[in-house]
Amino acid sequence: MRFDYDLFTIGGGSGGVRASRVSATYGARVAIAESDRFGGTCVNVGCIPKKLLSYAAHFREDFEVAEAYGWNAGAPSFDWPRLLANKDREIERLNGLYERALTGAGVEIIRGRAVVKGANEV
Repeated sequence: MRFDYDLFTIGGGSGGVRASRVSATYGARVAIAESDRFGGTCVNVGCIPKKLLSYAAHFREDFEVAEAYGWNAGAPSFDWPRLLANKDREIERLNGLYERALTGAGVEIIRGRAVVKGANEV
């Protein structure tokens, strides 16, 4: 029987990235398969984008309240394409952090979708 890895992780979400990175730092031979971007649902389409968009949505009210405290910033304007570009840039930054953490720990990254084929075969 031949095993290429001590740990083969399917999916580069937060849990998969951490398990892979920590295992590799303890000397395990580790590979991770990811078909899209590292970070999983939370980083790419869930928690992080939601928080960035929600945070941006509150600024208009903040500008209005600030006037009561002596601030005058003029009429606020909003640039939707700029917000989306900055959101995407932050997500790309986080994707890169995950990937660099994996490669820095010695984890082999396999781009693609992995499927369990049997007891010892992916």
